[in-house]
Amino acid sequence: MAPSPLKRYNDRVILVLGGTKFLGRHIVEALTGAGHPTVRFHRGNSQCELPTGAQERLGDRNEDMSAVSEESWDAVVDVAAYEPSQLARSLELRCNRYVFISTVSVYRDFSQTGITEDSPVYETFDANDEGQQYGGNKADCERAVRARFGERATILRPGLIAGPWDPTGRYSYWCDRAMRGGKFIAPAPAERPAQFVDVRDVARFVERTIARNIGGTFNVVGPKEAATMGSLVEDCTRAARERGAPPSEPVWAGETFLLERGVQPWTELPVWVPGDDMRGLLQIDRSKADAAGFELRPGIETAGAVMDWLAAHEEFAARAGLAPERETEWISQI
Repeated sequence: MAPSPLKRYNDRVILVLGGTKFLGRHIVEALTGAGHPTVRFHRGNSQCELPTGAQERLGDRNEDMSAVSEESWDAVVDVAAYEPSQLARSLELRCNRYVFISTVSVYRDFSQTGITEDSPVYETFDANDEGQQYGGNKADCERAVRARFGERATILRPGLIAGPWDPTGRYSYWCDRAMRGGKFIAPAPAERPAQFVDVRDVARFVERTIARNIGGTFNVVGPKEAATMGSLVEDCTRAARERGAPPSEPVWAGETFLLERGVQPWTELPVWVPGDDMRGLLQIDRSKADAAGFELRPGIETAGAVMDWLAAHEEFAARAGLAPERETEWISQI
């Protein structure tokens, strides 16, 4: 059966490529919450509640987009392209604006802080290096989108995204660990810079760029106030206390101590990236996005939202972070 016609609202009918997982589902909710009729196009492998004002159509962007290719869209939001080959069909869609979700991983040098949208990105990359491959392919995707849509292209570069429905468990680990209580290892020093952005704030900015017809490239990083590892941990322990969790206390471990024991940055201790060559990864400039109306919430709100979500979806807990037995052993050595 053919889908029912979409009622137009302020001349904005939006297609989201993906829209069933983490950022994509929040984008669909933000768009429909603002009154935009929205279609999410996906393969049907992941299911989530369809908000009022949204439709879904099934198909594989890599094979056949006929379910959405015959219409003209006010905007297309692409959260699901990781390689240029995946854009072959979607760039032929008829739309007034193409919003592409990229990543700060497109930048080729994180040894300097204050990276802006004009900082160098990958032009070539080592296909055998997983990090370069991810960032390099995204940079190639950006160039393809700009070549096709020019001023009608909007490129968003988020860093670490935090919030409900995060499948990686990276930020969520700190929330889960604080809720479990007791002493836990945190990477010293407490003044170490940290950056994470609430998924709902990214989704809201996507809606703003479409509603205000904002083009260009933007670093979308957060939180609202400059954060450190200490403030991140404090937000999590405070939010946990407010939810009746047992007391928790960070035990700060130095970089040498952690590396000597083979602790894996970013996975076993999320938001920890050692070494001067990566010190800029969590100190990226977002002033351009701020000037375009990017609005952020305090980190404590993100921590609370993640804890409430984890309480209702325990299957998402412990997807990253230190194994309890290793943590207990090492705490006794600090």
